[in-house]
Amino acid sequence: MSDKIGQIMVTKKIITEFHLAKALNIKKKEPDRYLGQILCEMGIPQSRVVKALRFSNKRKQIGQILVDLNLVTEEQLQGILLQQKNLKARKVFKPLGALLADNRVIGEEHCMKALSAHFCMPPVSLKGFRVSPALQKAVGERYAKKNRIVVLDDSPLVVTVAVAEPHPLVFETLEKAMPEGKHVMFCLARSSEIENCLDEQYDPYRYSKPYSGRRDLG
Repeated sequence: MSDKIGQIMVTKKIITEFHLAKALNIKKKEPDRYLGQILCEMGIPQSRVVKALRFSNKRKQIGQILVDLNLVTEEQLQGILLQQKNLKARKVFKPLGALLADNRVIGEEHCMKALSAHFCMPPVSLKGFRVSPALQKAVGERYAKKNRIVVLDDSPLVVTVAVAEPHPLVFETLEKAMPEGKHVMFCLARSSEIENCLDEQYDPYRYSKPYSGRRDLG
Protein backbone atom coordinates (compact mmCIF):
# COMPACT_ATOMS: atom_id res chain seq x y z
CA MET A 1 0.00 0.00 0.00
CA SER A 2 2.79 2.45 0.95
CA ASP A 3 4.69 1.63 -2.25
CA LYS A 4 1.61 2.42 -4.36
CA ILE A 5 0.93 5.69 -2.54
CA GLY A 6 4.58 6.64 -2.84
CA GLN A 7 4.64 6.03 -6.58
CA ILE A 8 1.53 8.19 -7.01
CA MET A 9 3.33 11.05 -5.27
CA VAL A 10 6.46 10.53 -7.38
CA THR A 11 4.34 10.58 -10.56
CA LYS A 12 2.66 13.81 -9.41
CA LYS A 13 6.13 15.24 -8.63
CA ILE A 14 5.21 15.79 -4.99
CA ILE A 15 8.28 13.84 -3.90
CA THR A 16 11.34 12.46 -5.66
CA GLU A 17 12.43 8.84 -5.97
CA PHE A 18 15.11 9.67 -3.41
CA HIS A 19 12.50 10.90 -0.90
CA LEU A 20 10.38 7.81 -1.46
CA ALA A 21 13.28 5.40 -1.03
CA LYS A 22 14.36 7.15 2.16
CA ALA A 23 10.81 7.18 3.58
CA LEU A 24 10.18 3.51 2.73
CA ASN A 25 13.49 2.59 4.35
CA ILE A 26 12.41 4.34 7.56
CA LYS A 27 9.01 2.64 7.41
CA LYS A 28 10.68 -0.74 6.98
CA LYS A 29 12.54 -0.16 10.25
CA GLU A 30 9.46 1.31 11.95
CA PRO A 31 6.46 -0.51 10.38
CA ASP A 32 3.90 1.01 12.76
CA ARG A 33 4.56 4.50 11.42
CA TYR A 34 2.57 5.94 8.51
CA LEU A 35 4.22 6.97 5.26
CA GLY A 36 2.47 10.36 5.39
CA GLN A 37 3.82 10.93 8.90
CA ILE A 38 7.38 10.08 7.82
CA LEU A 39 7.19 12.32 4.74
CA CYS A 40 5.86 15.20 6.85
CA GLU A 41 8.83 14.88 9.18
CA MET A 42 11.04 14.98 6.08
CA GLY A 43 9.50 18.34 5.17
CA ILE A 44 6.80 17.24 2.70
CA PRO A 45 3.50 19.10 3.45
CA GLN A 46 0.83 16.57 4.43
CA SER A 47 -1.75 18.58 2.50
CA ARG A 48 0.07 17.62 -0.71
CA VAL A 49 0.03 13.95 0.28
CA VAL A 50 -3.74 14.01 0.86
CA LYS A 51 -4.31 15.93 -2.38
CA ALA A 52 -2.35 13.29 -4.31
CA LEU A 53 -4.42 10.50 -2.78
CA ARG A 54 -7.66 12.27 -3.64
CA PHE A 55 -6.44 12.78 -7.20
CA SER A 56 -5.51 9.11 -7.50
CA ASN A 57 -9.10 8.22 -6.61
CA LYS A 58 -10.51 10.70 -9.14
CA ARG A 59 -11.36 13.05 -6.30
CA LYS A 60 -13.75 10.61 -4.65
CA GLN A 61 -15.48 11.91 -1.57
CA ILE A 62 -14.92 10.27 1.80
CA GLY A 63 -18.33 8.57 1.66
CA GLN A 64 -17.54 6.95 -1.68
CA ILE A 65 -14.23 5.71 -0.31
CA LEU A 66 -16.12 3.98 2.52
CA VAL A 67 -18.44 2.41 -0.07
CA ASP A 68 -15.44 1.20 -2.08
CA LEU A 69 -14.00 -0.33 1.08
CA ASN A 70 -17.34 -2.19 1.60
CA LEU A 71 -17.90 -0.49 4.95
CA VAL A 72 -21.23 1.07 3.93
CA THR A 73 -23.69 0.56 1.07
CA GLU A 74 -24.53 3.23 -1.48
CA GLU A 75 -28.09 3.37 -0.12
CA GLN A 76 -26.85 3.89 3.44
CA LEU A 77 -24.44 6.58 2.28
CA GLN A 78 -27.11 8.54 0.40
CA GLY A 79 -29.38 8.47 3.45
CA ILE A 80 -26.63 9.83 5.69
CA LEU A 81 -25.62 12.49 3.16
CA LEU A 82 -29.23 13.70 3.07
CA GLN A 83 -29.19 13.98 6.87
CA GLN A 84 -25.93 15.91 6.69
CA LYS A 85 -27.37 18.27 4.06
CA ASN A 86 -30.45 18.95 6.19
CA LEU A 87 -28.26 19.69 9.21
CA LYS A 88 -26.10 22.09 7.19
CA ALA A 89 -29.25 23.93 6.13
CA ARG A 90 -29.80 24.56 9.85
CA LYS A 91 -26.15 25.65 10.18
CA VAL A 92 -25.23 22.48 12.05
CA PHE A 93 -22.14 20.68 10.78
CA LYS A 94 -21.54 17.07 11.74
CA PRO A 95 -18.78 14.92 10.21
CA LEU A 96 -19.87 12.01 8.06
CA GLY A 97 -18.21 9.52 10.39
CA ALA A 98 -20.14 10.84 13.37
CA LEU A 99 -23.47 10.60 11.51
CA LEU A 100 -22.67 7.06 10.39
CA ALA A 101 -21.94 6.14 14.00
CA ASP A 102 -25.07 7.89 15.32
CA ASN A 103 -27.17 5.86 12.87
CA ARG A 104 -25.30 2.68 13.79
CA VAL A 105 -24.22 2.14 10.19
CA ILE A 106 -20.55 1.89 11.11
CA GLY A 107 -18.62 2.50 14.31
CA GLU A 108 -16.46 5.61 14.60
CA GLU A 109 -13.43 3.41 15.25
CA HIS A 110 -13.90 1.46 12.00
CA CYS A 111 -14.46 4.65 10.02
CA MET A 112 -11.38 6.30 11.52
CA LYS A 113 -9.17 3.28 10.85
CA ALA A 114 -10.33 3.05 7.24
CA LEU A 115 -9.65 6.74 6.58
CA SER A 116 -6.37 6.53 8.47
CA ALA A 117 -5.11 3.73 6.26
CA HIS A 118 -6.41 5.29 3.05
CA PHE A 119 -4.96 8.75 3.66
CA CYS A 120 -1.76 7.61 5.38
CA MET A 121 -2.66 9.55 8.53
CA PRO A 122 -1.87 8.17 12.01
CA PRO A 123 -4.89 7.61 14.30
CA VAL A 124 -4.82 9.01 17.83
CA SER A 125 -6.96 8.66 20.92
CA LEU A 126 -8.04 11.84 22.69
CA LYS A 127 -9.56 10.02 25.64
CA GLY A 128 -8.57 11.97 28.72
CA PHE A 129 -6.81 14.65 26.67
CA ARG A 130 -7.29 18.24 27.82
CA VAL A 131 -7.18 21.03 25.27
CA SER A 132 -4.49 23.64 25.90
CA PRO A 133 -5.47 27.22 24.95
CA ALA A 134 -1.78 27.98 24.46
CA LEU A 135 -1.42 25.11 21.98
CA GLN A 136 -4.66 26.00 20.19
CA LYS A 137 -3.16 29.41 19.41
CA ALA A 138 -0.60 27.64 17.20
CA VAL A 139 -3.32 27.43 14.52
CA GLY A 140 -5.60 30.19 15.84
CA GLU A 141 -8.24 29.44 18.48
CA ARG A 142 -11.13 30.74 16.38
CA TYR A 143 -10.06 28.73 13.33
CA ALA A 144 -9.55 25.61 15.46
CA LYS A 145 -13.02 25.90 16.99
CA LYS A 146 -14.67 26.52 13.63
CA ASN A 147 -12.97 23.56 11.94
CA ARG A 148 -12.99 21.24 14.98
CA ILE A 149 -9.21 20.98 15.35
CA VAL A 150 -7.38 19.92 18.50
CA VAL A 151 -3.70 20.86 18.71
CA LEU A 152 -1.71 18.06 20.34
CA ASP A 153 1.81 19.48 20.25
CA ASP A 154 3.75 22.48 19.00
CA SER A 155 7.48 21.96 18.47
CA PRO A 156 9.88 24.32 16.65
CA LEU A 157 9.48 22.39 13.38
CA VAL A 158 6.07 20.65 13.56
CA VAL A 159 2.59 21.43 14.85
CA THR A 160 0.68 18.19 15.49
CA VAL A 161 -3.11 18.39 15.30
CA ALA A 162 -6.06 15.99 15.40
CA VAL A 163 -9.06 16.19 13.05
CA ALA A 164 -12.07 13.94 12.48
CA GLU A 165 -11.91 13.94 8.67
CA PRO A 166 -9.29 14.81 6.05
CA HIS A 167 -10.13 18.21 4.53
CA PRO A 168 -7.52 19.32 1.94
CA LEU A 169 -8.61 22.98 2.12
CA VAL A 170 -8.08 23.07 5.89
CA PHE A 171 -4.74 21.32 5.46
CA GLU A 172 -3.56 23.80 2.83
CA THR A 173 -4.76 26.80 4.84
CA LEU A 174 -2.83 25.73 7.93
CA GLU A 175 0.29 24.83 5.96
CA LYS A 176 0.33 28.29 4.36
CA ALA A 177 -0.11 29.95 7.76
CA MET A 178 2.98 28.29 9.22
CA PRO A 179 6.32 30.13 9.40
CA GLU A 180 8.93 29.06 6.85
CA GLY A 181 10.44 25.70 7.73
CA LYS A 182 7.53 24.65 9.97
CA HIS A 183 4.95 22.04 9.00
CA VAL A 184 1.66 20.62 10.26
CA MET A 185 1.24 16.94 11.12
CA PHE A 186 -2.41 15.87 10.84
CA CYS A 187 -3.73 12.89 12.80
CA LEU A 188 -7.21 11.36 12.80
CA ALA A 189 -9.32 11.11 15.94
CA ARG A 190 -12.88 10.12 16.70
CA SER A 191 -15.30 12.96 16.09
CA SER A 192 -16.92 12.35 19.48
CA GLU A 193 -13.57 12.70 21.26
CA ILE A 194 -12.75 15.92 19.43
CA GLU A 195 -16.16 17.34 20.35
CA ASN A 196 -15.70 16.34 24.00
CA CYS A 197 -12.29 18.00 24.14
CA LEU A 198 -13.49 21.24 22.56
CA ASP A 199 -16.72 21.34 24.59
CA GLU A 200 -14.77 20.92 27.81
CA GLN A 201 -12.56 23.87 26.91
CA TYR A 202 -14.99 26.22 25.19
CA ASP A 203 -18.47 25.36 26.46
CA PRO A 204 -19.78 28.63 27.96
CA TYR A 205 -20.98 26.82 31.08
CA ARG A 206 -17.52 25.40 31.72
CA TYR A 207 -15.15 27.92 30.22
CA SER A 208 -14.76 30.68 32.81
CA LYS A 209 -12.74 33.15 30.71
CA PRO A 210 -14.40 34.98 27.81
CA TYR A 211 -12.90 34.73 24.33
CA SER A 212 -10.05 37.25 24.15
CA GLY A 213 -10.88 38.51 20.67
CA ARG A 214 -7.37 37.66 19.50
CA ARG A 215 -7.14 38.13 15.76
CA ASP A 216 -6.24 34.86 14.08
CA LEU A 217 -7.20 32.52 11.22
CA GLY A 218 -10.88 32.42 10.29
